[in-house]
Amino acid sequence: MQIKKTYYSISEVSKILDIPEHTIRFWESKLPDLSLRSQKGKTRFFNEKHISMLSKINNLLKNNDSLSLAFELVSKKNSKKSSLNLNNLSKKVVESNQSKHKINQIRTIANNLKTLIIEK
Repeated sequence: MQIKKTYYSISEVSKILDIPEHTIRFWESKLPDLSLRSQKGKTRFFNEKHISMLSKINNLLKNNDSLSLAFELVSKKNSKKSSLNLNNLSKKVVESNQSKHKINQIRTIANNLKTLIIEK
């Protein structure tokens, strides 16, 4: 039987999620509610909610979404209007992916034009 802890250290969270400690510290600098701090302000403590948020950020970033969008999504999930905000954010994700697709199309067209100009 495994006993769940109430709080985890940054090194434990790093091992659980397979994320480097410096990455977790950086994310926390951008999203202050990502951990609890001791009174001296040096030691970080993470509970299950924090670990879940870190995991969500990590998954979003693995899917090539922007860091700011990941933070916005995670912070909005915890607000009172989360269902409305999540709908808006999911639209932003779709729009972001559409924008990336359009940019790739424009790059392809530009490369084709460049090739045509060079050939002449």
